[in-house]
Amino acid sequence: MNDMKNKIESICCFDVQRDPVVGGFRDFFTGYSPLVNYKWIIRTLIEKNCTLSEYLRDLIIYGNSEILLRAAEDPAPLRIKALEYDLKIFGEIAKITSKELKDAISEKLNEDLSDLPDYENGTFDYTAEYFLDFVRQHGNGIFARYRAFSFNGETLVPIEDPDPIRLSGLKNYEVQRQQAVDNTLRFISGKPARNVLLYGDRGTGKSATVKAIFNEFQELRMAEISKNDIAKLPVLFRLIKKVPLKFIITIDDLSFEEGDDRFGALKAALEGSLSRKPDNILIYATTNRRKIVRETAADREISGADAIDESMSLADRFGLMITFVKPDKRVYLDIVEKLAKDAGLTIPEDKLFAEAERFALTRSGRSPRTARLFVDSLKGHNSTEGSEQ
Repeated sequence: MNDMKNKIESICCFDVQRDPVVGGFRDFFTGYSPLVNYKWIIRTLIEKNCTLSEYLRDLIIYGNSEILLRAAEDPAPLRIKALEYDLKIFGEIAKITSKELKDAISEKLNEDLSDLPDYENGTFDYTAEYFLDFVRQHGNGIFARYRAFSFNGETLVPIEDPDPIRLSGLKNYEVQRQQAVDNTLRFISGKPARNVLLYGDRGTGKSATVKAIFNEFQELRMAEISKNDIAKLPVLFRLIKKVPLKFIITIDDLSFEEGDDRFGALKAALEGSLSRKPDNILIYATTNRRKIVRETAADREISGADAIDESMSLADRFGLMITFVKPDKRVYLDIVEKLAKDAGLTIPEDKLFAEAERFALTRSGRSPRTARLFVDSLKGHNSTEGSEQ
């Protein structure tokens, strides 16, 4: 173990020198404050509730190793050799027992420290190919730990608790959703797929469809970007273009004022820029407006046709436009009935429908969103009644 300090310092594929466990082992073998370094090692492993081998595995997977990422895409012999060298050192670290460390501390301090807490070693038998396969399937760093992100104009911020909505929880509009699902399946399988614009009335399930599709396919990663940051799309592209995963970038409630610079930026990002959109990215946007660019009265007087052409030039660049319209009474009540059944509500149909219609009058009219809010209100009412009994 005497040369372990030099071995740890020679790790080149992973930035682990400041890690409390790996750094703790390195500093332990310098002979300086071994008890303090043991404390950092054992404290971290207890907090994580894992073996030493499990900790080192996660450190590799969830760390940001550019070499590991590049090796997954292009396993050049030099990269593989470097990975194997580092993994050999990690394997040696994983074999160091807490008894060995405590015995060394006791000898240095000349006191019995056998009562110090121990850690479990586990087995570190992971190969370079294991980590390469993992990265190809799940990414590394934050992309292995999280699936959903928000882009703040500069970097990706993980979303720890994304909306869990599933396709099975969305009622009716099957034709529209199947178009989006089919397009997504082509994207996942590496076949030609199109950017998607989901257009239609408010509350018809456009955004919910995008989120549900994301939840349906674990291979996907999703990054949401606000309308205000559309001009920063090239920055977002650069952040994820080398990640060996499929990304859907979502833009909600898309609309522009006349002369808005973001309009041109989005057109260029979709098609028409010298720097093309990376192949591992699709853009799924929603809008409530048929004409995405708001036109002024002066615009309409000068040339209504030109204004329409300008607005549609952006819609055309999406490749696939899926339309959601407000449901009529029959469809609305059908959605209510299905949601009520899923919720386990036993209410006579005539009463359910009458209350659903009254509820719609107090909201913005009939829509899938109104139907869900209505059923949620019934669930809350039943829950309250149950707690009072």
